[in-house]
Amino acid sequence: MSVLTAATALAVGLVLLASGAEHVRAPRSTRAALRAHGVLPVPTHRALALLLGPTEVVLALALLAGGVGLLAPLPTRVAALGAVLLCLGFTAYLLLALRRTTGADVPCGCGLGTTPLTHWSVVRAGLLAAFAVTALALPSGPWSSTSGAPVWAQGVVAACAGLALAVATAALPAARAVPARLTTLAGVAR
Repeated sequence: MSVLTAATALAVGLVLLASGAEHVRAPRSTRAALRAHGVLPVPTHRALALLLGPTEVVLALALLAGGVGLLAPLPTRVAALGAVLLCLGFTAYLLLALRRTTGADVPCGCGLGTTPLTHWSVVRAGLLAAFAVTALALPSGPWSSTSGAPVWAQGVVAACAGLALAVATAALPAARAVPARLTTLAGVAR
């Protein structure tokens, strides 16, 4: 397995696990976000809110197990394909929701905090889809020793990279919501 395959599988798995856990914990919040988005018919909101979290958790656990080498390559690839489809669906859905709610302050509903729906929510979903494609497309299987680095070192790098990608991707919409005055250095002229 390449370090990049493992890192992207771990990144998508960690974000889906966090999101899925929140969707399982608070399906009413998910329903409220779906209602605020106004994209899907109201009768589908309850079922979707109840199914989304468990789906994300199952895909996440499979990607995490595959990313650390505890799951065979084929089931890991199936999970990565599921994550690709789910994240592409999120991207398309959030883009539609953003267009329908332009100017309104509506929740993202992503299960990753209470950030409002913005174009950064769409970017995050697209990045996760791209990471999932990478986890699907690159070679998987046993760790390779062809790089010259010990297998344990490759695992540590993959785990650190996956965690960093997950945190950066999950926090992207919230980080972009920080006022510019709080992100500039004091005393620096513009």
